[in-house]
Amino acid sequence: MGAQSIESISEFLLHAGTNFQVIDMGRGLVPLSAQTFLDIENAAMTVPRPRQEHAWFGVVFWNTQDQPSKEYIWFLKLPVDEQGLLVTAARNHFLQIIVDALGNSLAQDTEQADKLPDNPYNFVPPQSLMAHFNAMTKHLLNKPAVSGTKEVASYIRHPAVVDWQTLSLQAIADIAHQLEQEQLSQALTQQFDMYAEDFQQALLSALDNTTLPPPLQQFLLERLEQQWPQHRNKTVLLAMLRAVNTPETAASVQAVLKLVLNSEHTDIDTLSVVAARHFNQLDDALLLAFFEKAAWLDAQQHYQGALFQGFFADLVRLPDLRTRALTLLRTPERSEILASAIGALFSATRS
Repeated sequence: MGAQSIESISEFLLHAGTNFQVIDMGRGLVPLSAQTFLDIENAAMTVPRPRQEHAWFGVVFWNTQDQPSKEYIWFLKLPVDEQGLLVTAARNHFLQIIVDALGNSLAQDTEQADKLPDNPYNFVPPQSLMAHFNAMTKHLLNKPAVSGTKEVASYIRHPAVVDWQTLSLQAIADIAHQLEQEQLSQALTQQFDMYAEDFQQALLSALDNTTLPPPLQQFLLERLEQQWPQHRNKTVLLAMLRAVNTPETAASVQAVLKLVLNSEHTDIDTLSVVAARHFNQLDDALLLAFFEKAAWLDAQQHYQGALFQGFFADLVRLPDLRTRALTLLRTPERSEILASAIGALFSATRS
């Protein structure tokens, strides 16, 4: 199998005798169908969740002949052009690298899959993201959870009895995919304040990549409404804000975002969470509020336009926001600070 005979990463994996699952890692963890990944690869559709002008993917694959199968992972970061499309030249370069390194060896010896040469397209996720990724892949592939999840469930039910410091980060990530169990989810909402703050943060971070049961979603939204004005524990509040993200537009989430974006406590970290996890909730009013806050923080903290321009460059590359972000540049409904930030953006673009 040569580089000239294959035209996509998907085709390489299929020709090599593997099954695979792709997870979009740009903004949270979102499973992709094989066809969607192929369309993204071939620039037939825009990258749905780019970050830092790149598409980020975790590609899990396994040899269909192995029983039991062992999974292998490539973490890929591929550049996105100004129109939001994957740069196919970079994809082709990665293909050339893996074909030169592996040929068709995946069909006979999957062990070689983890021995790619150094290349500019691989990345290493941080430990917490790796735990969340492992939990999601096990959930998607119907693999058993890591040992230790029973202890996490016991702590959720009986926080005064179990020592939370004995719980592993991977077990906490795995239990996040089991909260559809009504009793477990109910125990979480009833005893949340009894948990150690480090455990609260770890579990909320894992919930970021799951679909929350409606009662738990409502509980966290109400907590945000109650506690954001006091802002006593920023780390837990930000983890909570990430956890309530949802792919569908939700009035309850938008109400919390309105509160957050108009709060004196909202800082760069908060805007980063909103941009990364709630971009799909930003209607015209919330998008304006977001950029107003970004412009205000930019001026207050003397970033000389860099903060506002960074957030604008990030959001304008998202397919769902591109048109409205560009339209906002000319809206008359803006403060002097936002008008000044937009003027600096135009000046930077022309220079």
